[in-house]
Amino acid sequence: MESIMTKKELSDLIREEAKNNSESTSETLQTPTVPSNRTRMTKAQLDELITQLNQALQQEKKQVDTLQHQVKTLETEINDERELSSRLQNELKEAEDYQSQLNEQKQLVEKLYTQLQQKEELAVELAEKNELIATLQAKLQETPQPLATTESSQELLVKETALTRQARELEPFAAPASASKPLTNEDIGWFD
Repeated sequence: MESIMTKKELSDLIREEAKNNSESTSETLQTPTVPSNRTRMTKAQLDELITQLNQALQQEKKQVDTLQHQVKTLETEINDERELSSRLQNELKEAEDYQSQLNEQKQLVEKLYTQLQQKEELAVELAEKNELIATLQAKLQETPQPLATTESSQELLVKETALTRQARELEPFAAPASASKPLTNEDIGWFD
C-alpha cells in the first residue's frame, strides 16, 4: 500500500513540476509567430520559424531530461527510504529480542540473588552453630574429668564385690596370718 501511495505522490509531483515548467517555458519562450493570413512566407521567415521551433524543441528536451533526472532522483530516494525502513524494522525486532533476553536475564539474576541470600543466611546460622560448638568444647576442656566414667567405676565395684565374696569364701582355707606357730594336725584337720 505504501508503494501505491508513493507512486501516486510521485506521479502527482511530476505532473505539477511539468505544469510549472511548461508555464514558465511558455512565458520565457516566444512562440514562433506564424502569419495568420494565407500569404506565402518568405524563405527567411521560414528559416526563422524553423530556428525558433528547433530552439523550443531543444528547451523542451532539456526540460524532459531535467524531469527524468528528478524522477530518477526521487525513485532513488524512495528506494533508500524503503531500505532504511526495512533496516529500522529489523533493528526494532532485534531490540525487542534483546529486551526479551534482558528480561529473562533479570529474572535469573533475581532468582540467583534470592538463592544467594538464603545461602548467606545458612552460612550465618552455621557460623553461629560452629561458634557454639567451639564454646562448648572449650568449657568441656576446662572442667576436670573423672578418671573413670560411671560405667567403668560400676564395673570396678562389681569386680571388687565379686573378689571380696570369693575371698570370704576361701578364708577358712587360707593359711594363718602368722607363720611363727607350727601347724598342728588339728589345724590341718587330719585324723588318725
